[in-house]
Amino acid sequence: MTKHLSVIGALALGAIAMWIFGPQKIEVRPPPQAPLMSLEQMGHLVSVKVNYSNVIESFEKRAQDIPGTPWELRLGGTKVLLVARGDCLVGTDLRLAKYQEVDQSKRSADLVLPAPQTISARVNHASRENGGSYFYAITNSGIEPIVPGSNNQTKATDTALRQAEQDIAKVCSGVDVIATAKKNTEAILLPTFSASGWKINIRWIN
Repeated sequence: MTKHLSVIGALALGAIAMWIFGPQKIEVRPPPQAPLMSLEQMGHLVSVKVNYSNVIESFEKRAQDIPGTPWELRLGGTKVLLVARGDCLVGTDLRLAKYQEVDQSKRSADLVLPAPQTISARVNHASRENGGSYFYAITNSGIEPIVPGSNNQTKATDTALRQAEQDIAKVCSGVDVIATAKKNTEAILLPTFSASGWKINIRWIN
């Protein structure tokens, strides 16, 4: 009799515990996702800075059209030599990153990234002593020295500065620079993924 009472008591205690605490649930956590969101929040990842220096020559002619003909009369002009200094930043827009071939069980994926591009390219307008650009020489020819005003000279200097900006952008989009930017980006991202437990293969698209 005592044995039966013990069994009944144990069942009663079990029922009370279930009523108080409820059925125990085992939490099943899904495999962690690859940290794409953190990439998107990074925006542009700058991986290369190029320092630029070059001599730019610009010539602004002064001429007079000959009426009734397709020719013109050269009257002189202004030539300037600009020692151009500047820099550019090259990086990858991580907001456009996409995952492909994601394997949650193996925690592996392909990360597709757009090719690095020039983020900014600028001519340094600081003083010469502080590493900025400067005009090495400005020479006038023909009637230019005796013509009042500096409009022609202003045009020549502005043209030289525009050419310098275009030249900097061209240098930054060079094959070697883009290849270096890709290499540096991979050197930054791959260890980050590895530390989070993911094996990532980076694929570049143009």
